[in-house]
Amino acid sequence: MDRRTFITSTSMSFLGALSGVSDFALAQTPLKIKAATQNGPLIILFLRGGADGLGILSPLDDVNFQAARSPQMRFDPTISPVFKGKMNWYWHPSAAPLSQLMDAKRLVPWHAVGLTNETRSHFEAQEIMERGVDSLQMIPDAYGMISRVAAQNGMKNNTFLYAGSNNLPRAMQGNFSALAVRDLQNGVPFPGGVDNLKILEELVLRDKNHPAASSIQTTLENLNKIQEILLQGEKKVKPYESAGSSPYPNNDPGVGLRSVARLIQANIGLQYAWVDHGGWDMHEGEPQRLNNVLGQLSQGLFAFDQDMQAQNKKYTMVVMTEFGRRFRSNQSNGTDHGHGGLAMILGSQIPKAQMMGSWPGLNEADLDRSVDLAVTTPYQDVINQALQWGRMI
Repeated sequence: MDRRTFITSTSMSFLGALSGVSDFALAQTPLKIKAATQNGPLIILFLRGGADGLGILSPLDDVNFQAARSPQMRFDPTISPVFKGKMNWYWHPSAAPLSQLMDAKRLVPWHAVGLTNETRSHFEAQEIMERGVDSLQMIPDAYGMISRVAAQNGMKNNTFLYAGSNNLPRAMQGNFSALAVRDLQNGVPFPGGVDNLKILEELVLRDKNHPAASSIQTTLENLNKIQEILLQGEKKVKPYESAGSSPYPNNDPGVGLRSVARLIQANIGLQYAWVDHGGWDMHEGEPQRLNNVLGQLSQGLFAFDQDMQAQNKKYTMVVMTEFGRRFRSNQSNGTDHGHGGLAMILGSQIPKAQMMGSWPGLNEADLDRSVDLAVTTPYQDVINQALQWGRMI
């Protein structure tokens, strides 16, 4: 194997082991990372799999809901109801931290959110949302949603897009530098340690004319820059500790949110971030599974908000999913792919502590295809609202 082939294969293997750093857009023009003043980032937390919004924030008093969900799929209200008109809503017991955030005017829920497209396919729905469009037949450019928003809002070339996940989302496809590393607790996870990093750097320096050399070199420089920032002059990166009263849980999405918090604390000018949270596709055994995954989400969000408040750091976050679940539970105590879902906006300056959106109702005539919660708010409207509130900061 010649050196040029070795550089290509070695570099891609090396970057591929970096928990998503392989998705650092080598086809783009990477940008150097520079210190900047923190401006309050927009963060997207994506619940992959289609979260059951009606199970998270439930209309327990609605006779249609009572008839549609088996007793195992409902819960006894333990939290004060959320009011919207004449309707009472109740947070799932595992969502108690979300109820606290709402009471503190740090969170707004938004029911009946989703795609105007009728797809129930995970892959198609996620692709549509991450591209920021209504249909894959009408894609205006090669940008992902976050890259397009960043370009439209004048994102500077001295920062980068960051995903606290194992893979870079399609939402960050575009012309900005982008980096995906799920866990920065002990710094950037160089496979094989610093020695392997130096070997790759040396290989790139010896063949600067290789087509990938410039991009790989800039990627490595950016990774080294992050490492230097996290080291803070020490020989070893110290584990990040929340400034808030609640520690981050060591599971998703808490790990990714902790990594986002670490970069916000470092004041490197982070403007846009993304965190994935999987496990929401619950065709069977939903009661126990929802307890677990919703508990992880609630605790992670609460810890992040407590951390940001304690540091006086500003942020705006959208929690969204590709679609909701079927209105009626199935025979396996699960829910199949649905339509309208639940979104949430969290942040430093939420002007109201009430439910947003237009509730379509659960009578059969009001349901989409007579089986699913209808969509009354396109997902783009939620993101636009979050951006508007973020500008108020």
